[in-house]
Amino acid sequence: MKKKVMLFLIAIMMSFSAMCYASYGSDLDAETKIVDQFFAGGDYKKASAFMDPSLAKDLTADRYKEMFANMNKELGKMVQKDLRVYQVFSDGHVLVYAAKFEKGAVMELDVAFKVTNGKFSIMNFRVVDPNAQAPAENNAAKK
Repeated sequence: MKKKVMLFLIAIMMSFSAMCYASYGSDLDAETKIVDQFFAGGDYKKASAFMDPSLAKDLTADRYKEMFANMNKELGKMVQKDLRVYQVFSDGHVLVYAAKFEKGAVMELDVAFKVTNGKFSIMNFRVVDPNAQAPAENNAAKK
């Protein structure tokens, strides 16, 4: 009897741990891979394959390279990113990461995806300092 109870408890513990380490889902996994490839900063052709046409029109190869040159100069390379928020909308998703860079800065990385016929494309993105105050807040604080 004791063996059966122990076996039952072990099975429950293993199934619980499996649920805790379960994947976020195939959509989020695919979007995470896209974010990784896009923010690797190397190949514009690979990155542009995941861009929405409106973003690809604004973010040319030269601007893409310039953006990563500036990011590497100011922040260094991204060394870690942790998913903080995953928002689901009827026509897309928004992923918000806390991204740590080589030079010690922790920035907020927001990536908006559009879903068209099951295909994900980056509609927009931004890298912002979560501790920075808006100019209006700075002026109000000085007064």
